[in-house]
Amino acid sequence: MTDFAPLDGDPAGRTLRLLELLAARPSWPASELAGRLAVSTRTVRRDVARLQGLGYAVESRPGPGGHYALRPGHRMPPLVFQDDEVLALVAALRMIEGILAGDASHRALAKLSQVLPRRLRAVLDNAAAGSENAGGEGGEMDLATLAVLLRAAGQDLVLRFVYRDRHGAVTRRRVEAVRCVHARGRWYVLAHDLDADDWRVFRLDRVREPAIGEPRLGDRRRPVENLATWLATDFGRHPGTPGS
Repeated sequence: MTDFAPLDGDPAGRTLRLLELLAARPSWPASELAGRLAVSTRTVRRDVARLQGLGYAVESRPGPGGHYALRPGHRMPPLVFQDDEVLALVAALRMIEGILAGDASHRALAKLSQVLPRRLRAVLDNAAAGSENAGGEGGEMDLATLAVLLRAAGQDLVLRFVYRDRHGAVTRRRVEAVRCVHARGRWYVLAHDLDADDWRVFRLDRVREPAIGEPRLGDRRRPVENLATWLATDFGRHPGTPGS
């Protein structure tokens, strides 16, 4: 998050900033909120009361000096970003244009432009107009496939799919997906192959007919903490690139 200048003389702006902070973390000590807003803890309590009066579910939680939290699932104001966050969104969408099928990135930029306030809309539009992806043709990654794999990894589900390896051989796989990983311009899925009883890394553009199955048994943790090094050294054996 970008730190603001003191907002003690701007109650409306300070309250909006407080709401943004509350949405960013599960819980905040009152003293830390006061420091971020450059006001007293008494002013924080008054601003919290103002948010509660507007219908936002801000809860007080036990703890030294008091803690505040925004109850999950309750309404938020229209999108609120800082300049650097808008630039990060444009950069991220530009980066994935080269690997996504279709025009999802372009449509996302257009929708963001429609909902942002006027000043931030100008930041986004200028960044979009002044940038492009020149990394080659797109179409290497299908969003529908990525969505299935992300769900399997995120919800601890067994995944089945047809896979074509680097030699063109086609096999059916049954795995426990642990992470979807973006590396060197491609997406991969790190998974424990249930039939081989070993770890595998699959390139997502070689995955076909993905289907989610039953919940996996137990807690399948990733093999190491530093996945980047593990992948780049062929599962820690020797230098190489990820991919089966």
